[in-house]
Amino acid sequence: MITIISGTNRSNSNSFKVAKLCKEILEESQVASQIFSLENLPNDFLASEMYQDHSDHFQKTITQYIHGAEKLIFVVPEYHGSYPGALKVFLDAISSDDIMDKKTMLVGVASGHAGGIRPLGHLTDVLHHLRAEVFSRKPKLSYIDQLIDSKGEFDQKTVKSLSGNIELFLNY
Repeated sequence: MITIISGTNRSNSNSFKVAKLCKEILEESQVASQIFSLENLPNDFLASEMYQDHSDHFQKTITQYIHGAEKLIFVVPEYHGSYPGALKVFLDAISSDDIMDKKTMLVGVASGHAGGIRPLGHLTDVLHHLRAEVFSRKPKLSYIDQLIDSKGEFDQKTVKSLSGNIELFLNY
């Protein structure tokens, strides 16, 4: 099982759309996957789930989406030159034992030209600190609004590129 984490709590985000595309690609390869969107975290998450004082709901979430996953794909938008605070709080709330030795892939999403290269670097540092394994290929989806048409479909170049990277990740 692969968990795809949509790394923002913003509703109807482009990151979630990319996460759904990743799931479709994995389904085509007949790989079981699930999406965990940070928008499903409770509004009081910062106060309620920190420092190992987890609710039953949050513990079930970690068990399903983190413990139950062989690998993780993080879809990471760029917010103010880094990744979203909601993702940092989520990573702070889980134990390093929860993610240690997990193989991870990072996908950058940005409205600008660099495709989220800075947040991917920042997140790589944090994941290495947590002793997760980070796949070296990190697709960067620049000008994300131009890659998705009015029907919510991605252009074929993006689909092909992301599919190729995911295929390599599956063999990682």
